[in-house]
Amino acid sequence: MRHLSIAIDAIALNAFGFIMFSNVAFAYVDPGSGSVIVTTILGILGAIGYTFRKQFYRLRRVFGRKADKSVE
Repeated sequence: MRHLSIAIDAIALNAFGFIMFSNVAFAYVDPGSGSVIVTTILGILGAIGYTFRKQFYRLRRVFGRKADKSVE
């Protein structure tokens, strides 16, 4: 558990350094690029949601009530 805390601290420190000590970029982001970024973020969130839902139903099927098979 301590290794995870150290890793999270290192990632946060690196992110802070990249944000605070970055150079000015004279770049232009057009609306098409913005829509690609938004679409990518929505796709990733959708994939994460689908994966959690799939795993939830898989666990529910494993730990859920067993149907009475003598009725068949």
